[in-house]
This record gives sequence, structure tokens and C-alpha cells, in this order.
Amino acid sequence: MNWGILGAANIAQKALIPAIREAGSTVYAVAARNPERARDYAERNQIPHALTYDELLGHPDIDIIYNPLPNSEHLPLTLRALEQGKHVLCEKPLTLNASEVRTMMEAEKASGKVVMEAFFYRFHPQIQRLLEIVQSGTLGDLQILRSAFTFHLGNPDDIRWDPKLGGGAFYDVGCYCVDIMRLVAGKLPESIDAVAQFTASGVDHTTSALLNFGSFVGHADASFNVPFEQSFTLIGTQGTVHLNAPFVTAGQNPTLTLNGAPETFEEVNGYAEMVRHFERAVRGEEGVRYPLGKDSLEQATLLDEVLRKVGFPKV
Repeated sequence: MNWGILGAANIAQKALIPAIREAGSTVYAVAARNPERARDYAERNQIPHALTYDELLGHPDIDIIYNPLPNSEHLPLTLRALEQGKHVLCEKPLTLNASEVRTMMEAEKASGKVVMEAFFYRFHPQIQRLLEIVQSGTLGDLQILRSAFTFHLGNPDDIRWDPKLGGGAFYDVGCYCVDIMRLVAGKLPESIDAVAQFTASGVDHTTSALLNFGSFVGHADASFNVPFEQSFTLIGTQGTVHLNAPFVTAGQNPTLTLNGAPETFEEVNGYAEMVRHFERAVRGEEGVRYPLGKDSLEQATLLDEVLRKVGFPKV
């Protein structure tokens, strides 16, 4: 299948372009607002065509659009792609709020095309193993979930510091922390509390959220202001499971430790597995594993409540 890349994004260069090729498909074209940047990006990544946004979205030979643009551009550019009859794999967070997800759902239904939020980590086998453990009852009744994703975002010009573009730590990495909790819990929390620290520009550089799932609780930490950490721990009445690298697995030796016994996994490209699944869904060979109307709407609803609690102005 032929893919078109919206924007000359680093994440596409590092992850999605290699994943598309590993899956046996073609990166047909890239588009950027600056034509010279698009041409340079295409040359560096061996992409045949450098186009404008309009040319990319309307090109008859492109089947799927990958949208890794700033968060504020996820909804408008995905809507334009759907209007042009393209399927869309859109980076997380899918939109800035649940209302925008509903708008995207309506457009997806009207177009007959497929849209999915690009949470690549879900496609790594350690996550399937985690869910198997939870569903088996080995851990007993769930009691405590802990998740963290933090790193130093040192570049002051990075778009993730810009509130107008949907910046902020919880949008960027906190979304992973609460997403994995939703997967494990199989439901939304009954109530949420959260605290955050903000930059002078108005985005959160550090946010902690407490999720009350009724019979168990979850604690999520996200930050741009401390050293790199990623982890997920699940504690039940009869056992504990810990993932040392739940989200970014490349070069991290991902290990799932169940009651002190480590389980390791062969190197798997979660991005490529996500691409393969999405292409099968586009071809109608299987249903979308994480549909907008169930998965992404719940995720956005949860993010809305966390950000509302900390007074984030975008919600």
C-alpha cells in the first residue's frame, strides 16, 4: 500500500517510515508547509515525491495518510484527508479533547474510511502478555496501578512547549500512562484527581494523576522536567507484575517481571506491527483493534478530566 506522510516530522523519520518499509509497503510521498523542507526530507529518506499538503491529500495513488503533525493539527488535517477518501493513522493524542474525537468519528463514518490512533506500544507482545496475566486471575483482585513516563525536554523551541499547538507533558507522555491503565482496567475510572506544575507559557511540564477505578486505584506521573523514566507496575492481592519498558522498547531490553520472575521478549518493532494491523483493517481483513468510538473516545474523555482538574485551558 502507498503511504503519504504529513509534515517533515522526526517521529516519522525515526519510526514510521522504517516501519512502513518493514511491513512491505511504500512511503510514496511527504508534504510540508515549506517546499524546500519537504524536498530535503524526501531526499534524506529516499521518498519519491515531495508535495504540498493539498497535493498529498488529493493524490490518487496514496492509500493511507500518516498524521504526526502538532496535536492542534490532528483534527483539521485528518478531516481533510477523510474528505479526500484517505485512511488515516494519526499520532497520539488523537485530538485535543473528546468533542474533537466525536467530530472525527462522524467524518470517519461518513467517509467509509478507517482512522486509528497511533499508540504503537500496544502492539508489542509484552502488552498482550500483561493482559493475559490480568485476565488469568493470577494477581488476584487488582489493587494498585502505577505508571510513569518522564524525560528532559531541553529544546526551548520544541513544539511541545507551545500551548497553541497542544503542547504539554500530559498530552505527550501522560497519555501513555493512563492508556495502559485503561487497557488493564477495561473501563474508565469512576473519579480522577490531579495536580500539575506549569511553565510561564501555560503548558504543564509535570503532572500527576490519581485514578479511582472503584475497587482499585491508579497513579500516573508525566514530566518534561526530570530524567528519563518509563515504568508500569500492577499490584494485586496475590501478586505483582512490573514492566521496565512498557512504552519505548527499542534498545531497552523490555522485561516483564511476574512475582519476581523475569520474562524477556525478542526485539519486536511495535510500529511495524501497528502498521501491519492497520493495513489489514484498511483492506477489510480484520476489524480495527482500537476503534475511535470505543477506545479513542474513552481515552480523550479521561485526558479531558485530568486536564480539567489541573486547570489546563485547552479543555
